Amino acid sequence: MPGVCVDMSCSTEKKGYYREDDVQEALIRSHIRFLKAAINYYLCDECGEYHLTSQGGLHPLLNDPKVQTQIEREQREQEWTARYNRR
Repeated sequence: MPGVCVDMSCSTEKKGYYREDDVQEALIRSHIRFLKAAINYYLCDECGEYHLTSQGGLHPLLNDPKVQTQIEREQREQEWTARYNRR
């Protein structure tokens, strides 16, 4: 994935994202894939990269109706794919 740091040299041991648009996409993807998803992101003072977090308030991006529709649609697609693959 472009813009993702896999070095994990930061003491947080979290995946780092170089660009804000990359971490925003990762935030949305976490809501599609996981029940306990990240709710926000921050710019790390230590490594200068963005990290996802479950701390703090819900990022306003997740309240955007277009984003909510995308998340719901892709969650349904994921659920149907899983059901189909169980056959």
